[in-house]
Amino acid sequence: MLRRTTVLCALFCAWTLAWGAAPVASALAPPSSGDPNLIALAGQVLGRSYRENASVAYIDASGARFANFGATEDTDFEIGSVTKTFTAELFVDAVARGEVREDTKVGDLLPLQGAPVGDVTLLELASHTSGLAQFPMSTDTVVAVGHWVVASNPFTYDRDTLLQQLQSAPLTTRGTYSYSTVGFALLGQALAAAAHTDYPSLLRERMLVPLGLSQSWMPLTAADLPPNVTRGFDVLHRSQDPWPLDAYAPAGGLRSTANDMSAYVRALLDGTVPGAAAMDPRWIGDNFRALSWSIVPFEGREYTLHGGATGGFQCTVVLDRENDRGLVILTDTIGGLEQQGLEILAHTPM
Repeated sequence: MLRRTTVLCALFCAWTLAWGAAPVASALAPPSSGDPNLIALAGQVLGRSYRENASVAYIDASGARFANFGATEDTDFEIGSVTKTFTAELFVDAVARGEVREDTKVGDLLPLQGAPVGDVTLLELASHTSGLAQFPMSTDTVVAVGHWVVASNPFTYDRDTLLQQLQSAPLTTRGTYSYSTVGFALLGQALAAAAHTDYPSLLRERMLVPLGLSQSWMPLTAADLPPNVTRGFDVLHRSQDPWPLDAYAPAGGLRSTANDMSAYVRALLDGTVPGAAAMDPRWIGDNFRALSWSIVPFEGREYTLHGGATGGFQCTVVLDRENDRGLVILTDTIGGLEQQGLEILAHTPM
């Protein structure tokens, strides 16, 4: 798998299998608007798996083309862990501003002195080498599974609760690559502390506003959501509660549209996104990776990629940096998209 499956997903899948439940086949919505050629290719690829509504954007030097299925370029989706790419870029930008160093310790910015994680550096968090688990060990697994069963948001911890959970978190794999959502949540909170602000404000002021991403936003709690907010579906085709992630927002809390994500991809390809060097590959442990981004070979080319998922949404961003083009897929049905994204981008004529 190109994207690391979360602990909660694994637990939920085990629960559904134990009860004999299987994913419900869901036909991709009919094309609603977009480029005919991209609609044909994306519809063929996405139609192989259970999907509902989707918006696809292909970006190259001539601009953006879209393929919409039951959605538009302005439909609001949760982008999940693709948010981590914004946080990684904010980290590189903060280093360039002189606010932090790569070797700045978490305990120098947040009240974690004396805790094992307080000695972890920001670079270790950004490169998934801190040793932190995917989620803090103090998280109640039974409660987490319960959230999945009733289709509700399991990430309602505020910043103080997150820091309390991390006081005793072990660093079991420090120095080696191990994907950690809580590590990126902590990175975002540390960067916000260094800038004397909160994470949504930091993201808005340094990324969203400069890039003109006016349709992208970060709710922290259910109270921040409008009554008509877009809802997604799980593998059983059940409507899911939205996932405002509170303290975990730097790791997966951004909501966006195909319009905004295509502008983000254009800035990534141009190198005009703040902290663009986060995309540059480096050796991280035994892996050749970028900060947050994966470097993936596919059909003779090298791609830069990140995927994301919440309870009812899936997103992937794929960049062909050598050929100045990229792809975004947003869907309101959970299920891996990285392979489909690679296939659509690789097979779209240049």
